[in-house]
Amino acid sequence: MSSPQPVERYRTLFFSLLLVVAVAASIISSCGGGGSGPDGGLCSQCGTSDGPCQSTGFIVPGANQPVPCPTAPAPGPTCVERPLICRRKSDSAQQRCFPAASDDPQSDVDFFFRCDGSRPGGTLVPATVTPTTGGTPTPASTPVCGNGIAEAGEQCDGADLRGETCDDLCIGAGGTLTCNGDCTLNFSGCAGFNCTAP
Repeated sequence: MSSPQPVERYRTLFFSLLLVVAVAASIISSCGGGGSGPDGGLCSQCGTSDGPCQSTGFIVPGANQPVPCPTAPAPGPTCVERPLICRRKSDSAQQRCFPAASDDPQSDVDFFFRCDGSRPGGTLVPATVTPTTGGTPTPASTPVCGNGIAEAGEQCDGADLRGETCDDLCIGAGGTLTCNGDCTLNFSGCAGFNCTAP
């Protein structure tokens, strides 16, 4: 019996590699690969022109960014299924499919999860802001967390800290006051103590 010809061996190897690539791409896209195309998966683009999110997606528990799901029997956490919510990114008007904070479809978006390095903004649609002649945006009629303007009901928004500093809100001096993704003040960078929001 003669051995397979070299051409036949290469053809078999080529088709085997093609199959491996297709399976790997399928696993990554369904388990948190974070692709940018409008397929409705985790961290995919979504919205009026890109379409809706898939109803659920898979994330590694505790991950704050897309991580490929480990394949069995690999050690470590397995993926969990979370509802996907179409939200604009906190630093742009681009919308992505972010995971919800829990398995409940009515749960709010996970504000600590990042798609392309960006946390979700506070609303389902881009903020309605119009620039003034000086280039400074004017507040929307309804408060919108994530539009960079601290409006009624928000302690801060992005870099807008309402003029407050650690020195104003803490006993002791020094440090850097920042804003959380949910528009509440973050005192972790303040050197003082007994910090309270105004």
